[in-house]
Amino acid sequence: MPDPLDFSAPRPHCPDCEVAIGQPHVEGCDVAMCLRTGLQRLSCEHKHNCGKDIWSGRWPGETDCERLGWMIGPGLADMNRLLTEATWNPATQQWDAAS
Repeated sequence: MPDPLDFSAPRPHCPDCEVAIGQPHVEGCDVAMCLRTGLQRLSCEHKHNCGKDIWSGRWPGETDCERLGWMIGPGLADMNRLLTEATWNPATQQWDAAS
């Protein structure tokens, strides 16, 4: 079982829908994101297909925060900064720093 205080450690299963790494989140999963907007799929109100987000073992946006250098501390992604300063790129399925 992963150390609950090690935020950088991959989680073998989604904390909401329990799918394994590499598997698509189930419908209604609170963690799954809309692949068109980059935001939570469960809350997406757009009339489009959100796609099938795959559980990577990491919370959505954590890898992008690491890539952008937006960390609050070791293993702790600055998700607030990501959602306010970055732009979702649906083609690459990642958040990019706004230019």
